[in-house]
Amino acid sequence: MADGLTADQAAQAVGTGIVHEGLVAVTIGTSGVVFAHLDAPRIDPQGRVHAFCHAVPGRWHVMGVMLSAGGSLRWLRDALGAWSARDALDPYEQMTAEAAGVPPGAEGLLFLPYLTGERTPHADPFARGAFVGLTLRHTRAHLVRAVLEGVAFGLRDALEIIRGMGVAVAEVRASGGGARSPLWRQILADVLGVEVVTVTTTEGAAYGAALLAGVGAGLFASVEAACQTAVARTGRTVPDGERVERYEALYRAYAALYPALRASARALHALA
Repeated sequence: MADGLTADQAAQAVGTGIVHEGLVAVTIGTSGVVFAHLDAPRIDPQGRVHAFCHAVPGRWHVMGVMLSAGGSLRWLRDALGAWSARDALDPYEQMTAEAAGVPPGAEGLLFLPYLTGERTPHADPFARGAFVGLTLRHTRAHLVRAVLEGVAFGLRDALEIIRGMGVAVAEVRASGGGARSPLWRQILADVLGVEVVTVTTTEGAAYGAALLAGVGAGLFASVEAACQTAVARTGRTVPDGERVERYEALYRAYAALYPALRASARALHALA
């Protein structure tokens, strides 16, 4: 509530203006979150996404969470040790610059981002990450591209569940460290098949908490009014039709991997 406590993701949503139905936030931090505003409560019968009260009084939200989003890219950086700060580019900029030269689908390479188990859509602590389709032609740039795409596919899993609950998706707003990458935003737009918008803040939780404090202090008449005043669009990334079609086929291949590898992941866990 505006005059009480709120959770981090609800504050993040306020900070990015997710205060009307049809608006969805996609946050790429260490974890990844897909957050949709609801005017009335809706529940996924299979419990694959969470439903809570929103920070907007009388409103709700539904949220899917993947555990290793930006964390997957950080793991790859640390595991390979191939990138370090140089030429005014941080390691992540170097990684995405290399990945930009690889075509969509990383020439047949897919990545499952289940490095710490998974929450949405599988709720499986024994789920494990994997590169599938490795060949001699694949380079570290392909690995980076596959990680960026695998995270986007994982976020699409959550968005598909939310859409299946009858929630309209008119606009997706990206935030978090991963949203700073133009390449990752383009991959998101192409994988999700929807325009991805950036707003005045990429780290919205603290900003949202400040807006809620402003509402509580009487500076704004409502949470919606605060967002209308203080949150503005700063950019838009439009999906490319050919890449959308390509990613549709790749997403189907991605979605088939967890069921195929589930038993193997549990067996390997027992042997670890």
